[in-house]
Amino acid sequence: MAAGAANHNMSNLETFLAQWRQTFAETARLTPETLDELESHLRERIEQLIRSGLPEPEACQRAATELGNPGDLAAEFRKLSAASWLPVKIVSGVAIVLTLAVPALLIVRPFSGPGAGLLLSVHVFTVILGYASALLLGVLGACFVLQRAFEAFPPSRLAALPRVTSRFATVGTICTALGIFLGMIWARVEWGRFWGWDSKEIGGLAVIVWMLAFLLAHRFQRITPRTLLVATLLGSNVVLLAWFGPSFTPGLHASALPHAASLALIAAFIFNLLLTVLGLTPTGCLRLRKT
Repeated sequence: MAAGAANHNMSNLETFLAQWRQTFAETARLTPETLDELESHLRERIEQLIRSGLPEPEACQRAATELGNPGDLAAEFRKLSAASWLPVKIVSGVAIVLTLAVPALLIVRPFSGPGAGLLLSVHVFTVILGYASALLLGVLGACFVLQRAFEAFPPSRLAALPRVTSRFATVGTICTALGIFLGMIWARVEWGRFWGWDSKEIGGLAVIVWMLAFLLAHRFQRITPRTLLVATLLGSNVVLLAWFGPSFTPGLHASALPHAASLALIAAFIFNLLLTVLGLTPTGCLRLRKT
């Protein structure tokens, strides 16, 4: 009986979502990707209301009302697109500056020594750009978590953000993979082997695995935009360990980082973990309550 009731409730929920989606598709004229993102947000809110004790029909209606009617939401979505959010503008600008500045720096101060040259320079450029893309994703996640801790995040903007995070993750994955491939060729020429499982190579592989998992998560409707943004903070820690962790381990890439740099790395790692926990708390948890 319990299983039958659960299946019936699931059927009612899917029917409601299908009708809601059809209404929005006809009225708001949003793209299928946008509808997917809004449906994911609506599904998450319905499940929250049901867990709070609300009957399913009432939870569906309340969640749909909170999200807004098709006409108003379409207008809000155009006005509050992801690109209009200040952190997205800043992060995009930083990405452009890095893309232009790193090659210029490599030209002004090229690598010297046996085997150094264009191949090694392009390897360094692509790895830096790939790792930086993942860290900039984490910056977006941090801004989202901090804003959400004080005020509700606009659903339309939240629904649009996965497109931005997907682009950054795609660039990060391609650049990191290309950088590792070029590094393998350089290692074969200089050291006679493609892969040696040293700490830098393992770190690069970990970043690629993380990025691919993050991109794959975008394909699952059950994974909400909020979850994706909070997950970027964990991805930042993966990149921090891959980029700077080898300096702390014995071997080829070991080096003595300045004390201040070591403390900054540890602080950034802990800060990301704290923000990840904050991202799992209710909206407005840090907002001052009026008595």
